[in-house]
Amino acid sequence: MKLIKAEFKKSLIEAASYYPDYIVGILTDILLLVIVMNTEGEQEEKLFAYVLWILVNGVLSEASLCISTEKQQGTLQNLMIKPYSIMQIISVKTLVWFLLNSVKACICIGIASLFIKLSFRFEYFYIVVLVCFGCMGISYILSALTLIFTKMASFVSIVGYLFLFLSGSILSLPEYLNYTNPLSAGSHFYARMIHHTASVKDFFILMMLCAAYFFIGKSVFAFVFQRSKQFKWTY
Repeated sequence: MKLIKAEFKKSLIEAASYYPDYIVGILTDILLLVIVMNTEGEQEEKLFAYVLWILVNGVLSEASLCISTEKQQGTLQNLMIKPYSIMQIISVKTLVWFLLNSVKACICIGIASLFIKLSFRFEYFYIVVLVCFGCMGISYILSALTLIFTKMASFVSIVGYLFLFLSGSILSLPEYLNYTNPLSAGSHFYARMIHHTASVKDFFILMMLCAAYFFIGKSVFAFVFQRSKQFKWTY
């Protein structure tokens, strides 16, 4: 709990210090929302997929950026002597920025609600939790790659926009991509829910997919981190 409070306070200070970047991020998300709302397809379905992407995008990027910054400043080794493990630290950082990105998501939902009728069910919340849980595994893999290749963090934004298309919010995904990653699977499950065609089997598949991504990603990060002394810390 102390770690969460400390990181939350630190993140709020960073957001306040660099508020122009946060404002630009919100405006960019709103512009993308306009594009999403003007593409073909069920608007509520596309809105959910887009909001899910906003949340997932923060989950994907924060851990990798954190490690990249620490490596380039030459302070990554300092994380090893802290009372918390590096995995706990980057997980908490990701959780905090997930909460901050929730503000962006709520703004987009509020704007969209002015133009389309939205419905809310509690089931939508557990889709968000499951998908972000699974994407945390992808974040761990990106973090592991950043431990090896510092500049990998520079490509995280590209990965983020790739997931924008995989969310199905801009382009309809072919059937064979629906279960390739947690975000696509979550968007697909939501679409089946609002059309009343979702089944327990669909939920089980989503849950198992997200769990598999999370634990595989966590294992990859732990494996790479144990051997991280073989890599150059700064370059």
